[in-house]
Amino acid sequence: MLAGPAYALARAVAVPTATATYLLGPKMIRAEITQRAADGTTQDFRVDRGRLTKRFAAGTLTLSEPFGATPIKVSPSARVFMNGVPMTVRTLRAGMQVAIPRSDDAPADTVYASSTKTAPKLPRAIVASLFSGRMLRAEIGFKDTALHDYLLDRGRIKQINGPTLTLRESDGSLVTVSTAPTVRVKINGKPATYAALHHGMMATTMHDGDKPADQIWATGR
Repeated sequence: MLAGPAYALARAVAVPTATATYLLGPKMIRAEITQRAADGTTQDFRVDRGRLTKRFAAGTLTLSEPFGATPIKVSPSARVFMNGVPMTVRTLRAGMQVAIPRSDDAPADTVYASSTKTAPKLPRAIVASLFSGRMLRAEIGFKDTALHDYLLDRGRIKQINGPTLTLRESDGSLVTVSTAPTVRVKINGKPATYAALHHGMMATTMHDGDKPADQIWATGR
């Protein structure tokens, strides 16, 4: 009985599966996702994706990203999956595409790699875990025809003031989000209008940099 609420929270999702997969797909450069653990503490998870510039050395893999070279701490015993096949960090070579998820600033214990120019995919289970109902907020660097800085916030709607939402996140933080006139809203997975949102609903907003939020996913009645 006591585990019920925590289990329900973990099973909830902050964004639809298709959106989560897209955000952490091959066009993602890096992501930082903050979650609230079962004990109430917050924890940051990071994901970097890019091309290796050199082999594993001194506990570090260095990636070439649009923002510059990024050194990432990796455990010497980290599990490496090259094209889905288990390998070791010693098999990684410069020029390979990799995706490296990790918790906070701890050395990564898993690396996903591709021996081709195609960016490796993160397993669905990892994507689902990062965007579970425990998510508080996220920042995702993304590149398609331009660079994007997608910002997501999740919390309970405390106030709606015209085009502005105030969310209370599960760590008690209050965040105010402006919304675009053309914002797309889904409530309980179904298309809805902005006017259908109300106090008490759980909602996740998404916007690109300083732009108003153009997507909202909400649950509740």
